[in-house]
Amino acid sequence: MIRPILLAALLVCVTQAQAFEAMTGHDHNHGQAGQAAKSHFEFRFPAMSLVDHRNRTVELGQLFAYDENVVFAFFFTHCVAVCTTLTQTLKNLQPRLPEGTRIAMISIDPDTDTPELLSDYVDKHGIDDRNWSLLTGDNHSIVELQKSFEAYRGNKMNHSVSLFLKKSGSDTITEIQQDFARIPGLMIRG
Repeated sequence: MIRPILLAALLVCVTQAQAFEAMTGHDHNHGQAGQAAKSHFEFRFPAMSLVDHRNRTVELGQLFAYDENVVFAFFFTHCVAVCTTLTQTLKNLQPRLPEGTRIAMISIDPDTDTPELLSDYVDKHGIDDRNWSLLTGDNHSIVELQKSFEAYRGNKMNHSVSLFLKKSGSDTITEIQQDFARIPGLMIRG
């Protein structure tokens, strides 16, 4: 009985370690050999309603309006390694981002991550949520949204470790897979 539990725990640790290596810039290629850590693509957010950590309905298109700077990521609340590190990274970046920049974290486990759990996550991690939204929605929509960013990996334990940027006045999305400290400069310069 103990062996299957140990094997499952080891598998989770290895998966989390691989994702953490990707976030710190070691050996992550987003599925293609030699792919750069930064990529750009045009994207218009679909008409989709999500619910934030304050239990308010948020239209995705409004959150990512043309005239808004937004930094966003996919995560889930009970991810204790990579998502916690992403959260801390965003907290550290927040004061260095251009004024008014929104931060959004979209749950990839909407069946578990209720607005109440998202609110608890904000409190637990000491998030200054004045310009920060933690979002959940229906599972099908969240999966489709991840797929549109090539961030869907089949299950939450193998999720993408990227931050995505959308600058004001642009429909271009920049994906950053490492060297997150460059984000404030990219938001200003492009």
